[in-house]
Amino acid sequence: MLWSRLLQFFVLLLVPTLVRSLDDFDEFDLEDIPDPTTRLLLAEHARASNASLRWGPYRSNLYFGIRPRGLPETFLSGLMWYNVDNYQGIQKIRHTCEQGDEMQGYGWDIYDTRDGGRQVIHDVSHDIDLYTEFVKDGGSWGLRVRGEPKSQDTRTAIVFYFGTEGIARSKLLNNFNLKGLMDDVQYGGYIGGLGNFKLTVTRGPESNRAPVNDHAVGISRPAERTHALSLAVDGSTVWRARDYYMKIMLEFVQKMQGVYPPEQLPSAAHLLNLNDAPDEGNLHFVQRNFVGKFQFDVLFEEDGGGSMNSAKLTSLLDTAITSFDSRYAEVFPPIEPFDSPEYISFGKSLLSNLLGGIGYFHGSGLVDMSDSAYDDEEYEEFWLDRGAPNVVEAEPSELFSAVPSRPFFPRGFYWDEGFHLVPIIKWDPDLALEIMKSWFSLVDDEGWIAREQILGQEARSKVPHEFQTQFPTYANPPTLVLAISAFVDAVESHSVPEGFSVPVGDEMPQQFINFPESSPRNAHLHSPTLARAAMKTLYPSLRTHFNWFRRTQSADIRSWHNSDTPRPPSWTEGYRWRGRTPDHCLTSGLDDYPRARPPHPAEMHVDLMAWVGAMARAMIKVGKFTGAPETEITRYEKILAGVKGNLEEMHWNDVAEAYCDLGWDAETESRVHECHEGYLTLLPFMVGLIPAEKVGKIVRGLRDPDRLWSEFGIRSLSKRDAAFGLGENYWRGSIWINMNYMILSALQNYFKVPEVTEKDRDLIAETYKALRINLVSNVYKQWEATGFAWEQYEQETGSPKGVKHFLGWTSLATVIMSMPEVLV
Repeated sequence: MLWSRLLQFFVLLLVPTLVRSLDDFDEFDLEDIPDPTTRLLLAEHARASNASLRWGPYRSNLYFGIRPRGLPETFLSGLMWYNVDNYQGIQKIRHTCEQGDEMQGYGWDIYDTRDGGRQVIHDVSHDIDLYTEFVKDGGSWGLRVRGEPKSQDTRTAIVFYFGTEGIARSKLLNNFNLKGLMDDVQYGGYIGGLGNFKLTVTRGPESNRAPVNDHAVGISRPAERTHALSLAVDGSTVWRARDYYMKIMLEFVQKMQGVYPPEQLPSAAHLLNLNDAPDEGNLHFVQRNFVGKFQFDVLFEEDGGGSMNSAKLTSLLDTAITSFDSRYAEVFPPIEPFDSPEYISFGKSLLSNLLGGIGYFHGSGLVDMSDSAYDDEEYEEFWLDRGAPNVVEAEPSELFSAVPSRPFFPRGFYWDEGFHLVPIIKWDPDLALEIMKSWFSLVDDEGWIAREQILGQEARSKVPHEFQTQFPTYANPPTLVLAISAFVDAVESHSVPEGFSVPVGDEMPQQFINFPESSPRNAHLHSPTLARAAMKTLYPSLRTHFNWFRRTQSADIRSWHNSDTPRPPSWTEGYRWRGRTPDHCLTSGLDDYPRARPPHPAEMHVDLMAWVGAMARAMIKVGKFTGAPETEITRYEKILAGVKGNLEEMHWNDVAEAYCDLGWDAETESRVHECHEGYLTLLPFMVGLIPAEKVGKIVRGLRDPDRLWSEFGIRSLSKRDAAFGLGENYWRGSIWINMNYMILSALQNYFKVPEVTEKDRDLIAETYKALRINLVSNVYKQWEATGFAWEQYEQETGSPKGVKHFLGWTSLATVIMSMPEVLV
């Protein structure tokens, strides 16, 4: 398969007729790149990358659902199943991932976004382990569905469906039979943007067993046959395939209840079956009922995309697994004490589930366009009356993104995505760039990106009504900007292969022949020319977004400044999250973390100040990498200096030995420190903005078990805080993997700072080693016990809390396991 992709990549580079406009999804402003060779390099790399990323299980909310990315109204597919030992099984039909489903765990054991892999679903309620094995080869792909029930006589109904949303036609190619089909089921048709296709659902091996005919209904619709039904539905509702299927089943059951008394109804395996109707339509169901173990394949072939059959599926799957294992050992080498087979398998699954949760989303989001949505919250009690909403549907947009949790948060989250990209940048830098490009394509004219991307009706169906609307002045921690900076770091620190030269004219094909790996996965690392050109296309949106962030979240330092207090080093560098209420600051990402009560327009938030400082530092790095004007670099440096100065002068509290929020004291009419030790006060340390002389004080606070230290990680809030463990208790003590990862990274970085004393350096090394072990050991322990990674972990017992299957930033445990055991 590697050689096949090599050949495809070379052909793309060598054929001049391929130099034409790119797909809309990966549109570069090539006119801004004057060098024609570089423009060709960008265009052809994007085309090759698109080919390997086109198909995938990009319907993140489903247990399994395939669609192409970059084609908004096109092909959708999905898998449903339920137990048919009795009539009650269909009430728990599986389709969308749900928190309440009785599972002992599910997800990808092995998965790579470009090749495919294997998922296993341990469905306790339906007494079955279901395997979905997916591979692709250019425009073709194959899916193998395997079932291994706990009992050899368990009966299972499996329904595969596919539908088309836009310009398309499709129909059954088999000769119609009212009793069902004995052979492979084949469909053919045309899909706008893809062309002609053929889809086959195979019979599977002879070992497959079906329920015996024990009723007249079974004679008219034999359970050993494959049953197919086609519907013509509104294309915008294809995603509701489960609802259509359940309606069909309900109508047939009601019909049979009018014919037979309850005691004479057929078995569930015969009653709950499709009534064959293979009319031409845009939503097609294929159902099989099995007894015991079973297996069958779904094979999709696109014109010009190569053939696909069961033997090839098997071969591609074997290659994908071998390739994944080899690459994992290279990219995430396990470091003691996490180098045992159990931890290696654990790490592979965490990474695979992060990659397997990447989705493609398209549709309109809801935005409040009222005047109140644009105000600066400069009046007291601003949260009590935000004015009349004016919620409108924005123009449709698209997003290619990982998701925090397939059952609970199957959509894009701005601040989560920066953490998702940490392991993705290591695994597949070019894929990470595709995701970053997609996110920054959402920047509007003002520079805003909605913090939650709820695009279209399917995504909206998973979100409570009160959280669906987005506000154009609400921000989120800018981790995506930090991810772009990390990408630049990866490019600059990468060793260019021996014999590698910058492409010039006719020598460009040789440039790619010399790549140690030809797939688009690492092309930007191997070619600084390519990486710099790609970053130049992103930089204008990045700059606009940075300016929006500072403008909309700025605090009014002058109006509320008390003349009795020292003059701040900077009159501009102060920030306040918009969207606050007395109990929540959702925009900060730390939802219920305690802050000043009540909110006040004079307050300043230390975590936001730290994020802006980190953002400015990232802009310096990206600006220099892309050759931005020196005046812009100087401006970013001035902002960073102002942030650092104001952190020390305005936010540091000597008594608490912490960086604190500033609230408003009505009696003295001045700002006062609001100190709640925890993740919020640690943010300046986490992003590397504090001076060396304060590092020891911060780390000693981390190590205190009566404050932040626990056997399972760093608590989100100090045990000494009056709000510890109270209220919703979401960010008031629980352990979060993303923040602990940032703490570990900060310890690594400060260990290298020459100005840190030897005593503090020893404390840093000791803290780092113990925290790394505590953190990963507990995530693994709970994974083994429950079958899931979790959103957060309880600080006293390490037990899981919140959302399960949070993979998501909890997958950062994979990166932590490959970090050094000790700091030297």
